[in-house]
Amino acid sequence: MMELDALKEKWTEHDKTLDVSIRLNRQALNEVKLNRTRSAMQRLVASLSVEAAIQLGAVVLIGSFIGGHIRMPRFALTGSALDVFAIAILIALIQQIVRALQIDYDNPVVAIQRQIAALRVLRVRHTLWILIAAPLIWTPLFIVAMKAFWGLDAFHIFGAVFLAANLLFGLAVILAATWLSKKFGNRMDHSPILQGVMRTLAGYNLNAATGYLAALSQFEHENR
Repeated sequence: MMELDALKEKWTEHDKTLDVSIRLNRQALNEVKLNRTRSAMQRLVASLSVEAAIQLGAVVLIGSFIGGHIRMPRFALTGSALDVFAIAILIALIQQIVRALQIDYDNPVVAIQRQIAALRVLRVRHTLWILIAAPLIWTPLFIVAMKAFWGLDAFHIFGAVFLAANLLFGLAVILAATWLSKKFGNRMDHSPILQGVMRTLAGYNLNAATGYLAALSQFEHENR
């Protein structure tokens, strides 16, 4: 009887040791996943910071162009339009950096997922609008580049009608994209092709962070 009691006691101690080992292993795995998520987001912040620094340089250079042609309204106004676009991109990049830095990795996984999902939506939205606005901003960029790098006057070379036609085309692209987004937005959310495009626009680091958190969330769910 004593041997049986001793065996039961040892078995209980073994169970406790096993439970502790499982909890430690689970905690270690959680930390690995969170560290990978944090590393992916740190890489994203570094990448966005480089982009923001380059964009700030572009804003300054365009501002210098405006100052140098302040007495030539056609170039000053064109440069101002281009600078507004560059500043908008810079603001978008700063917003993404701030969102990424605000993520608290001590929060539950669901809360972290929610924050990263919001950042992912913001990044995709900004990237889409840059792509959509590109045809509209191309004309001011072309005019400024021609004058800044080669000293050529695009207004005289191509004529106001041609340049205005390009601007109208860019505006038409934006209006068409806005209409398509409102009309077919709900259907596009379930399109595998569009989902692939969204992953591409979000970038590797955000997708990697999302994947690590999804694996961690599934692991926690299976072990409840």
